[in-house]
Amino acid sequence: MTSPTIYVSPAGQRRVRDWCRERLDSWTTEHRMRTMETSLGTTAVVIAGHGPCVLLLPGTNFCAATLLEVADALLPDHRVIIADLPGQPGLSAPQRPGPGRLAAYGRWVGEVVGQVSAGPAVVVGHSLGAAVALATRPGPQISGLVLASPAGLSRARLTPALLGVTLPWLAAATTDRSQALLRYMSGQTRGMAGADHRLAEWMTLVARHSRTSLAPPPVPKPIVRRWAGTPVVVATGAEDRFYPPARIGRPARALLGTDVVAVPGLGHLGPHEDPTLLPALLDRLRA
Repeated sequence: MTSPTIYVSPAGQRRVRDWCRERLDSWTTEHRMRTMETSLGTTAVVIAGHGPCVLLLPGTNFCAATLLEVADALLPDHRVIIADLPGQPGLSAPQRPGPGRLAAYGRWVGEVVGQVSAGPAVVVGHSLGAAVALATRPGPQISGLVLASPAGLSRARLTPALLGVTLPWLAAATTDRSQALLRYMSGQTRGMAGADHRLAEWMTLVARHSRTSLAPPPVPKPIVRRWAGTPVVVATGAEDRFYPPARIGRPARALLGTDVVAVPGLGHLGPHEDPTLLPALLDRLRA
């Protein structure tokens, strides 16, 4: 079962998708687009590069078109596949899964990997994407997980300061309000450089034209424990205000048998703040 479209209007959906297509069309890295049918509807993926396969799953409100600098950092050593999550702003189906959302996403990941990867893939998930990765069933198609600022291990830390930047953004989004939210989500000692303006533009579109989703609940412990025998790296920014190291450290050790890598200077948007983060975590996974 799926819910109604996440977009507030057909015109809003066109605005969001036009932004994605324009951004992808302007990407100078050689790549190709592909759409496939899945149990969650049409799924759009972007494929670039050659080598070991990496499936990149974006966080809440993000999509392939917002991850191009991140993908460039993974090239040319990897074949990078970025999948837009159905039910999130982007080029995939706009219907959000109904009850059992994370389980449905977990099944969807298996379908995507089966259609786009000729061999085992490492699944790299950021925030919501990490929870989706954890909800996936382990198998020979997936050789490891990299979880960055992961949802799914604990509930997000919510504060009055978060409400102070989120509510104005939702009520009447402007570029300044989007930048304020992005600053809150970023580390205090490092920035997102040139990506900041583009992400602020994107976040303004998202707030105006879509119904944003909340952070997902923790993935059930028995589901997470299935990954204990698979190579897994868990990392978060030392300044992540949603999933700080102290918040996810205990479940990572108890359920996955791994310690959390706390990355100095980074916040919740670590892969955007420092695109070299994910290549370093992949190296750690394979060490």
